[in-house]
Amino acid sequence: MRVCGLILVAALFCWPGSVLADASEQARLERGEVIIHRVVVPGSEMPEAVVRGVVEAPPARVWAVIDQCARYPGRLPRVKAARELSRKGNVVICDVTIDMPFPFSDLRAKTRAVHTVRKDYFQRAWNLIEGDFKHNRGSWTFTPFAANTRRTLAVYRVHALPNTPVPIWLQRKASETTLPKLFKALRKASRGR
Repeated sequence: MRVCGLILVAALFCWPGSVLADASEQARLERGEVIIHRVVVPGSEMPEAVVRGVVEAPPARVWAVIDQCARYPGRLPRVKAARELSRKGNVVICDVTIDMPFPFSDLRAKTRAVHTVRKDYFQRAWNLIEGDFKHNRGSWTFTPFAANTRRTLAVYRVHALPNTPVPIWLQRKASETTLPKLFKALRKASRGR
């Protein structure tokens, strides 16, 4: 699907939130499913996507995949270019370009991310500074899955609306395939470290 890349963009920019799954989701996560929920955002036609999945690696190893945005090309789907512009304490400014399929132009986003690193808890929460979006915010959060420090519950939250004239229904449909692919890439990159 040509608009899959639009949804992937959402996967690169995040919003902090709950990382807890209910009992029925716990079993699905245990089986390796990637679970996607939609959350209504007041005043926006585009819902927030909340995606959960388990990565067979410790949280610190999964965090290493997301911590440095300059390493996203080749690790995360459709990331054409990425540069870390600055890092001061726990605040990281990144510039990322997403390779969009024809006939769409590539999308660029300069974001300000706050990195929170504690024992067995890692989060990258970002907001758009400038770029090809009306709004773009989200987060990656990594914690042990089911108290097992060798497995990670990865939670990705994103609310992004590109300036590209693609119908909202089509963006939502594309996310059903793009977001699981993002988790597949995260799992692969985490194993390769």
